[in-house]
Amino acid sequence: MSVAEETVEDRLTSLQGEIGDLIRPLAHEVAKAAEDGTIDSSFIDRYRETARRLVELNDDLHEDDFDPRALAELRGIIIEAIRDAQEADPERPLDAIDSLLVRGEQLRHIVRDAIDGHVGGMGASSAEVMANLRQTLPSIKQTELAALLGKSQRQVQRWAAQEGPPPRRLELVARLVAWLRHGWTEQGVVYWFMRPRSDLGGKKPVDVLDDPNRETDLIRAARRGRAQHGS
Repeated sequence: MSVAEETVEDRLTSLQGEIGDLIRPLAHEVAKAAEDGTIDSSFIDRYRETARRLVELNDDLHEDDFDPRALAELRGIIIEAIRDAQEADPERPLDAIDSLLVRGEQLRHIVRDAIDGHVGGMGASSAEVMANLRQTLPSIKQTELAALLGKSQRQVQRWAAQEGPPPRRLELVARLVAWLRHGWTEQGVVYWFMRPRSDLGGKKPVDVLDDPNRETDLIRAARRGRAQHGS
């Protein structure tokens, strides 16, 4: 893995940690309320601090770390969370806590997707992406992998030795596999590509991998697949 790739992962992992630091005190408030039925009266001051930290979080985002759609979604959630913190009603503290917890979890999932995408090979060479794929799917036969990538076994072997940027299809497959691996077995990941899906208009994912207009649909389908079958 390249130095640039490691730097991206370090930034994203740090961002994930910051989001966790924001969520944990909120979860503690909920647990405390469930136990003794009370909320600390200073929660409004703490939520103003939360809003300040969310502003800093937004300012620290690196555009190159996310695809444009994910970045827009991330910033939209942060703006909503800042508004929730600023408009927290002291008479209904649990409502404010619940709302911010939901926003925090949404942020965490987007950052986790970005981490998985980079682990899958975004920005790496063809050789690195192929190495990551083989590491993620070690028991999948070369013939199955070649079918997934839409190339001959010989071409797939060439990709495994190339230091240049990966072809679009290879990078997309690697990103989808990086998301799906959390909820499926190795064979299950491959089957996911080969089965018709209603959210793709009845088409198989493998049949639309070369259509740039369907990339967003594939990513959404993979995320739904992980949400249904994994963490």
